Amino acid sequence: MSHQNFLKTISFKEAKRLINNKIKIIPKIEEISIKNALNRVLARDIISPIDVPSFDRSLRDGFAVIAEDTFRADEISPVTLKLVAGIRAGEVSTKSLKSGECIEIATGAPIPKGANAVVMIEFSEQEDNYIKIYKTATPMQFITKIGTDIKRNQIVLNKFTILSPRELGTLAALGYQKVSVFTKPRVSILSTGNELLSSNEQISYGKIYDINATTLYNSIVESEGIPIKMGISPDDSKIISQKLNEMINISDIVIVTGGTSKGKGDLLPEILTNFENIDFLIHGVRIKPGKPIIISSIKSTISSIPIFVLPGNPTSCLITYNLFIDPLVRKFTYFPQKEEKIIKAKVKQRIYSSEGRTIFQPVKIIDQTTTEIIIAPIQTGSESITTLSHTDGYIKIPEEIQFLEENQIVDLYLF
Repeated sequence: MSHQNFLKTISFKEAKRLINNKIKIIPKIEEISIKNALNRVLARDIISPIDVPSFDRSLRDGFAVIAEDTFRADEISPVTLKLVAGIRAGEVSTKSLKSGECIEIATGAPIPKGANAVVMIEFSEQEDNYIKIYKTATPMQFITKIGTDIKRNQIVLNKFTILSPRELGTLAALGYQKVSVFTKPRVSILSTGNELLSSNEQISYGKIYDINATTLYNSIVESEGIPIKMGISPDDSKIISQKLNEMINISDIVIVTGGTSKGKGDLLPEILTNFENIDFLIHGVRIKPGKPIIISSIKSTISSIPIFVLPGNPTSCLITYNLFIDPLVRKFTYFPQKEEKIIKAKVKQRIYSSEGRTIFQPVKIIDQTTTEIIIAPIQTGSESITTLSHTDGYIKIPEEIQFLEENQIVDLYLF
């Protein structure tokens, strides 16, 4: 694609189709400690190497008995058994129980050989080395059998399970120290523009702080990716090209902000044409904000690396990330796609659209009752910092719609 052919815009729907068809994701697998596996996605089924519990164990503090020895026991005529040993949790008794005997046992302790029931301590009384049993015990009373919870070779967790503290506790119970998960993609971020400063620099006339690197960094974390900050580059083709080469070598996805249009300082279209094995997919999508987005991919040794050049305006940058990049980042790890929070709302005033473009209009909730929510458009532009902080969500206006009427009911996409 030549420089002259850039900014040949396509519809939002066509852009999504091209990304899905042309950018192929090849998930990778890594083995990590279960201590670091929270919210990671399982890459393989988890098969139990052991029975859980791995022994018959007591459910109560009391006495391990032969149930048949207690069949005549009641509060008036207790059965007396000889106390021959005691077992605490974590201990194993070598004593084999015989008729007429009992063994004191703690909750969680292994059931001794010969015993087939546990009598709760509340229904017993000790006199020297003898125990009076005041209640009949039934066979297997208060005993958890081996493998009752999990059986050896049973599939306990399925591939694609998201690991919460509950699943990680299960892995620990099975003796797992490490687990195979899908690798988080490395997503590098480069901000471009002579006007940009990092937050640790002193502000000066004509300069602004780089917002996009921070919003993108945290958005990537939220998408279950690994963000890599590449700093700020001036509007210099050589420096940007060097940075891009570095990013391509260390990243699964490359993001550059700024320099997407056709202005004098917008260098990215020309820079990208000089890369070998580059495949230009999109330059310009009929959306607002975010029209001048560039989407391309470059072939590496084993796969293609998508390169996104996002508009420098903060609102445009964040919205285009959410529309086009967030779904890709999640695909690398099979992390669920973000569930859109959509509610019905009423627009306070007529909202005009740009015909021929899909509009993602930032809005603010200005009134709310038990029966309706009223919204108004944010009047500041996509270049405004406060647009992000004052916005409750956005409404989507299809490209064939010219305006929304006052009091029209619409879908509100909440942030």
